[in-house]
Amino acid sequence: MRKARSKGLCPTMKLPPGFDLSSIEVFMLTAERGGMTQSGLHLGMTQSAVSQTISKLETALGTKLFDRTMRPLALTPSGKLLLQEGTRLLAAAKSLAIEVREGSQRPVDCITIAMAESLANHLTAPLLLGLGDRALRWQLRSGISLLQHHEFLSRKIDMLITGSSQLENSDDVDHFPIMTEAFILIAPANYTGPLDPLESLAGLPFIRFSLLSAMGQRIDRQVARMRLNLPNTVELDSTGQQMSSVAAGIGWSITTPLCLASHLDLLPKLRVAPILRAQFRRTIQVVARRGEFGLLPRDIATFTAQSLRRSRLTDLTRLLPWLDAALIWPTDVIEQNSAA
Repeated sequence: MRKARSKGLCPTMKLPPGFDLSSIEVFMLTAERGGMTQSGLHLGMTQSAVSQTISKLETALGTKLFDRTMRPLALTPSGKLLLQEGTRLLAAAKSLAIEVREGSQRPVDCITIAMAESLANHLTAPLLLGLGDRALRWQLRSGISLLQHHEFLSRKIDMLITGSSQLENSDDVDHFPIMTEAFILIAPANYTGPLDPLESLAGLPFIRFSLLSAMGQRIDRQVARMRLNLPNTVELDSTGQQMSSVAAGIGWSITTPLCLASHLDLLPKLRVAPILRAQFRRTIQVVARRGEFGLLPRDIATFTAQSLRRSRLTDLTRLLPWLDAALIWPTDVIEQNSAA
């Protein structure tokens, strides 16, 4: 005679073999990269190993996740659902791992942070010296910010330190402000003409910052709003190129205090002035996927702000005191520095 089940109770459900976080991560990378070879390269796995992992996951779930008749691979409805929910699941798992590690004071295995070259000049050494024990392995990259955004969205990068606002409306992304700085004008020191309004510089070539960078695009949008007709004759993608070209008398440009502070040796060869009409700013912030690294993104933002306040910006504002008003710091950073 069959034994009756107690009301309200049911057998404990076990997860099917092959349905685990590692398999879900392999699946998600394959979906995001558009192929098993591409995700295998990122994970250090062969294409065959990736295929076997996904096949076991499909067997465990009893459904196909990819339409293999299409190139690149296309997701089935079940695959789309797993990709959507898997993002939250992995974020929660990573957050738990970080919290457990932080509770036991164990560092993160590896963290990859990308930033613009102008920020890397100021922050690389301080970050490693101040927070180096928070990760076993650090990968700090510098380069074109818009390319870094793509790598962040495809999970090649864990965090961004950026002046771009392009990801502010992205779901599941947190932003931790570091500082806000006003854009400023630089011209050759031997240029004796007026700097205001900007139209008065029309006879001197305008040196553009790369339109592949967030800063270059921000400047270009502002120039368009001001209806300035500035021929694109020179476009550069590093602050070193920008500053040295202006210092050499080739033309004038728009930059920020942080960029200028990276090249203080060139300051005697430059005229620096505020932009009086249509002033505009950028906010430097840490961008991280929500919940994936516990308190670390917030701590990096706080430490970075404190470090920048003690950086070559101090020397720059000592030489050009009016620039101090061009810098805005989070209240907690100001209070901590005052206490120190």
